[in-house]
Amino acid sequence: MSESFEARCLRCGAPDPGDKPRCICGASLLVDVLLKQPMEDERQRFVMARALALLGPPAPAFSQARVALGIPGERLVRGASRVFAEKIVAVLSEHGAQAVLQQAEQSVVQPAAAPPRSSARSALMAVFLLVVVAGAGHRLWTSQSAEIQKQVAFGLGAPSLAPAESGKPAWLTTQEISQRASPSTLSLRCGGQMGSGFFVEPELALTNAHVACPLGKTMTVVLPDGRQLIGETLARDEELDLATVRVVGAKAVPLKLGDVTRLQPGDPLVFIGSPKGLDFTVHEGKVGFVGRHYLGLGYVQFNASVNPGNSGGPLLDGRGEVVGVVSLKIENADGLGLALPIPYASKLIPVSASPEATARWEELLARVEREEAREVESFKVETSRPVLASVKEAPNVGLVVLIVERFDAPPSRKRHGLVLQTKDETCAMPADFEFWLPIQEAMEREKDSRRMRWIASRGITEGLYVGAARLPVEDCSLPEVGKAWLKVDGAGDEEFDRYELPLQAVTTARGVWNRNKRGIKAWEQTLWQARVENDRSREDAEQWRASFRRARERLSRAEEAKRRLEEDAAAGRYVRQKLSEAEAELKLANQQLAELERYASDKRVPEEWRQ
Repeated sequence: MSESFEARCLRCGAPDPGDKPRCICGASLLVDVLLKQPMEDERQRFVMARALALLGPPAPAFSQARVALGIPGERLVRGASRVFAEKIVAVLSEHGAQAVLQQAEQSVVQPAAAPPRSSARSALMAVFLLVVVAGAGHRLWTSQSAEIQKQVAFGLGAPSLAPAESGKPAWLTTQEISQRASPSTLSLRCGGQMGSGFFVEPELALTNAHVACPLGKTMTVVLPDGRQLIGETLARDEELDLATVRVVGAKAVPLKLGDVTRLQPGDPLVFIGSPKGLDFTVHEGKVGFVGRHYLGLGYVQFNASVNPGNSGGPLLDGRGEVVGVVSLKIENADGLGLALPIPYASKLIPVSASPEATARWEELLARVEREEAREVESFKVETSRPVLASVKEAPNVGLVVLIVERFDAPPSRKRHGLVLQTKDETCAMPADFEFWLPIQEAMEREKDSRRMRWIASRGITEGLYVGAARLPVEDCSLPEVGKAWLKVDGAGDEEFDRYELPLQAVTTARGVWNRNKRGIKAWEQTLWQARVENDRSREDAEQWRASFRRARERLSRAEEAKRRLEEDAAAGRYVRQKLSEAEAELKLANQQLAELERYASDKRVPEEWRQ
């Protein structure tokens, strides 16, 4: 079964006993199990993932296995003994899958404790906002960096991309770095936006796109020597969130670009920016992780305080060289920031690198790509069934349940059986999910359009809707203290399919119902009206699109008929009467489309309904 390596120590050639982590010479005997072909069938993946999870660590947990089995070449198990690895291969073989064994990757740093199993809620909250309906309308709730926070919780150790250097590097002090780099930085102001940047040429600066003005527009640039100059945006890359700004007359000394692949966790960092308008503030930090995946890119995660105004500033290593552009702050976390590695900027500015650094960078990109594939696959797996995403406390309403579900057509009212259970008691409570909002429509209202574009480009939002309903706790008698678990009946049996809920919240919601029955019923009526209006709007949109489609098809047919008749006439055929009729039809088709456009404009029909 182990077709990819010989069961002997690679260092000394001694036989591998199969159940020992190290050879008598001290070399590692651990192996990895690689999946040869992905399992396309979701039901097969489900059964196989359960079988693997029953083997226990280091086999993957059920949720992790379901995702990994859908990715070709994925390492299902890392660092297992040969005996255990052979068990994994046998289980896979029994279910029609093939795997190979390889010597364990030595560069992978495992966290001190096994990471928690991923859940549908964490995957969903990592990539899109959820909708809560409160009062007479609805509000949008966002969690921009939940996935990053989840990864950070696993540990800050990152694979070392560069070989170990002999001796301790001669790091510059923060004061030395500041003295060298600060004169080459700048503060940017475009309307109400404020950010930082640094010079890569005497009159060309690099910064974040989200703090720079649109292409061709000018902005105010402040230099450390007190000069105020005019800056003009020359190039932008929205996906990377980078921009270049021309500053005529700056005559600055460009900062030297460094090798981000040499960074290791714990290395010192310095960054310079204008937090809260405090221009040219110098900060200290340390490397937390190199290649932290977010929106398809691999960032440098660093431990330091990042604030508005730092965006676009240089992230400098201990040598005083730029290794990244400060770009993001991890929300709901203290002292964690993300900087875009400088090699990404090669799309806008020249970035030179040695062959060794290029190879290490490509290795990092490949790792980020695998992590992105796992995230996308996890999202697809978890949303193949109704997902209980969250439970929110709404004032004067009680507990509102948010469910994410995939539909082939826009949903209307749908009833889900919700089950609230403690260790000893269970309450069944059916709930009508009256209000549904498409995920894409919800994301369009979100401030972070980069995330919206990334999700849409991966095709993982098609057919997904967020539904909201009040949790009907009034008929459920449970203790007032302790905790309970809410789940969607029939949606899953695993522990991560449940949502933990304090019983005190249930008791409070029951009290809200007793005090405000009339108000709650009015709120539910509002949801119904919102759904009816959405349905009517959807029907109107389809009718307008159908009208424009028929008008354009008529015009296209008339144009084609006239073209063919003109060819016949040129060939000497007698088609004068038919050509006259075709020209009349073409004129009528143009008139019909023009009248339809005028009527749509009078009715203020949205442009997208006219497509």
